[in-house]
Amino acid sequence: MISILMNPGQDVLIGMMCLASIRIYLEIIGFDFLKLPLTRSLCRWTPKENVERFHRMGLIFCVGFILLFAPELMTS
Repeated sequence: MISILMNPGQDVLIGMMCLASIRIYLEIIGFDFLKLPLTRSLCRWTPKENVERFHRMGLIFCVGFILLFAPELMTS
């Protein structure tokens, strides 16, 4: 598992790129991540602002992943 993530092949990168694209699409259409069951249970122990910040960082990581790895997929 670690070797796949440390040295991903093209099929792994395409799969992760699809997941990152879906995450960005959900943000664009206005999906409320606070209504997810795991997030709802997390809101019991932490403030809502921290959970929103957590999901915002996920969006930033997805955009960063696409910016970093899309050129590699396009050139191969």
